[in-house]
Amino acid sequence: MIGDINLGKKKVVDTIKRCSKCVLPQTMPGIRFDEAGVCDYCRDYKKFEYKGEARFKKILDKHRDPNKKYECIVNVSGGRDSAFTLLKLAKDYGMKVLALNYENPYTDEQARKNIRNMVKALNVGLIKFKFMSNIHKSCFKNNLRAWQKNPSPAMVPMMCIGCKIIWKKILEIAKRHDINLIVNGGNPYEYTSFKKELLGVSESTDLEKSYSKNLTGLIREALKNYLYLKPQYLPVLVKGYLFANQYSIGSRLYGGHIERIDLFHYIRWDEKEVLSRIASELGWDYPHELRSTWRFDCKIGHLKDYFYTKTMGITEKDDFYAKMVREGILTREQALKRLSAENEIHMDIVRELSDRSG
Repeated sequence: MIGDINLGKKKVVDTIKRCSKCVLPQTMPGIRFDEAGVCDYCRDYKKFEYKGEARFKKILDKHRDPNKKYECIVNVSGGRDSAFTLLKLAKDYGMKVLALNYENPYTDEQARKNIRNMVKALNVGLIKFKFMSNIHKSCFKNNLRAWQKNPSPAMVPMMCIGCKIIWKKILEIAKRHDINLIVNGGNPYEYTSFKKELLGVSESTDLEKSYSKNLTGLIREALKNYLYLKPQYLPVLVKGYLFANQYSIGSRLYGGHIERIDLFHYIRWDEKEVLSRIASELGWDYPHELRSTWRFDCKIGHLKDYFYTKTMGITEKDDFYAKMVREGILTREQALKRLSAENEIHMDIVRELSDRSG
């Protein structure tokens, strides 16, 4: 149960007790081990059931229209799964796709390059949008200061509040172009279990129900720190909750007739296939010094890794790879090896974000 992890540029011995079956550590919120050292996350885990490609194709066929310029939207960040989703929809399924990209002010330059390469390779339309005000940077700066005042692992996701308000804009663009289908590249294994546990929501709660139950936990945590509740940022918090993603209540009401689905809820996510195809067919790449292809596209992810490491001794990768072990995608030894290499905290990026925020 002992492995190596990297912190900063130094490799240190990981003395944290980890599950003997997956790789979750004893610092995981709510974790319990049995006499064999197996955690309750493993004991209660149910493998993900894909809905099947046949059902996915039926949905696509329903939205095919020779009279429309675009038949669906694919949201792209420059990351691996959204790139693969765009590739599948445009090339494999022959859909007329409009790629949509929110110009996040903290996007990694390689992610921007990936977006340029993929839309050129696939010859698809692209709309980029951003908010005219400085609201994203302003909220991030405020929430960073709030977190420093009262460090709480439950409030680390508040660093991403600027991206939680984009779904209303996505739905507006869909309506403007008469598009009734949005396909995302959400990976079923990357929904981090401990985020819900930290807010008092059971890990087994499904996606749609968890977003309503999260509200109580968020309010409880925010009330401990008035900086999160500054009047000028309350509209962003409200919109961020209502339109946090495609499953949230605002998205369901405002985009009621627009179908919103995830590719990898229908077809199996195969990491090797994803990386092989987007590299060879789209010219996709990642910053190799980071040693991980997952979620490099937004630099704030590195800051979140730092905060989770400081408060709980783990990152989201611990949870992600634990699920992959349970699914039989990785062995426990492979997962530990990845964590040893990829849980390195890149302090240069953390300092860059801190400096940019004053």
